[in-house]
Amino acid sequence: MTELYKYVWLFYIYAFLGWVLEVAFSAIKKGELINRGFLNGAWCPIYGAGAVLICFFLDPVENIYLLFLTSVFITSLLELLTGFVLEKVYKTKWWNYSDRKLNFKGYICLEISIVWGVLGVVLKKVVNPMILILVGLVPFALGVFILCVLTGLFVCDLIITLLALNNMLSRAEKLDKLAKEMRAVSDDLSEVVFEKASELEKVRKEQSEKVKETEKKVKERNEKRLAELKEKYNRLVEERIYTHTRLLKAFPELKSIEHQNQFEELKKRLTIKMKKG
Repeated sequence: MTELYKYVWLFYIYAFLGWVLEVAFSAIKKGELINRGFLNGAWCPIYGAGAVLICFFLDPVENIYLLFLTSVFITSLLELLTGFVLEKVYKTKWWNYSDRKLNFKGYICLEISIVWGVLGVVLKKVVNPMILILVGLVPFALGVFILCVLTGLFVCDLIITLLALNNMLSRAEKLDKLAKEMRAVSDDLSEVVFEKASELEKVRKEQSEKVKETEKKVKERNEKRLAELKEKYNRLVEERIYTHTRLLKAFPELKSIEHQNQFEELKKRLTIKMKKG
């Protein structure tokens, strides 16, 4: 068994076990089955990556206390870097431990890091030896074929999810632009009414029909534009896209940093739709 072959197997197996763990935890906590993975399939890449790192770097470590501490360090660093990169690249925050004690900028916290450390010890001492035995039972040629299929599915899933994420964030950006334009038109409408009212007062004695007509046309144009923008906004925010609702269901704390208000409005509308079924 080559090292690459072994670690690719470990990545997919632990990604699946991590997904099972997340779904089970969510089922116990919320009483419903939710796909808690970033991707659509039954795998959580961060668990697979964390397990591979532990297996690769801590293979010679036998002392249980050192194993625990190094597992805490490796998994916490991975969680920190993942959260940081997602925030910088996509301007989003996927989880937030700010309400927990001894946290670092909401990315990691001592409570969760201890859990990762315990899981690292269990993985190294109990789970991994059994998994390696099972992997060894798979004929090498068949194993390579299975891994190629899994990798193809994984890459497709990753592309689909990233496209869906970009689309959802673009949707929030469009909503933000529409909201700003509606405010601008609304402000302009109020300003026009005020200005024309003042102007009419000045020429009241002259009975300026021209000013009245101008006021009416500008007001009607702005009201029509405002109605069009509101209709476009509601149509966009009410649109239900499966990949968007799935991501929001899996990550209820997901936030957009650049378009926070409109993203929260989108989450609220989609959450209501999810509850209605």
